[in-house]
Amino acid sequence: MDTIKLSVHEREETGNGPARRLRAQGLIPGVTYGKDKDATSISVALDDLKAAMTHGHNVVLELDFGKAAKGAKSAKGKAKGTRYAVVKQLQFHPTRRHLLHVDLHEIDLAVEIEAPVTIELLGIPAGQADGGVLEWERREVVVRALPGDIPAMLELDVSGLMIGHHLSMGALTVPDGVTVVDDPDILIVALVPPRVEQVVAEAVEETAEPEVIGSQKSEE
Repeated sequence: MDTIKLSVHEREETGNGPARRLRAQGLIPGVTYGKDKDATSISVALDDLKAAMTHGHNVVLELDFGKAAKGAKSAKGKAKGTRYAVVKQLQFHPTRRHLLHVDLHEIDLAVEIEAPVTIELLGIPAGQADGGVLEWERREVVVRALPGDIPAMLELDVSGLMIGHHLSMGALTVPDGVTVVDDPDILIVALVPPRVEQVVAEAVEETAEPEVIGSQKSEE
């Protein structure tokens, strides 16, 4: 199993002021927590976190606790050891979309976890040639597996879909050791007929006479 090492720093100071100072240094405030584990306030370099996330949202991170960043007070006396985590939540500014905070969920590599996995569609539905419209209802599926076995994504082939056909969670093929948690009857995609309103509107536009604006000249 591949893991990505991520350097993090424990910190004592919390609140908006210290968080702003960290971001000004290119650091992101965050927290680690897990089952039977106390929450630990941390900071992490934004560039390091971005690089780790290129390996997928469910990448397993090996947390490397180092010295506190300049200007951030380090917590004392915490047990280090090798600690692993996955990204639980990323918080962004509502308008500027800047990353504000990261939550890391500490895990045991020998214990299964549940995680959302992206669904990628493959192919073009055969029924689109007859005017079918693809409706994509669910773009993620929740699976259960050991942390190192969580797939980056799951693929679903839609090329055989005809109008009136659909595919649900039960149609997903998952690797060995991975279990789909979601109900197998939950709809993922469906190929539906073109909407009647659209067809009627197009027909009306083609047959309608030009509208005359203004009053007709009267005969004398």
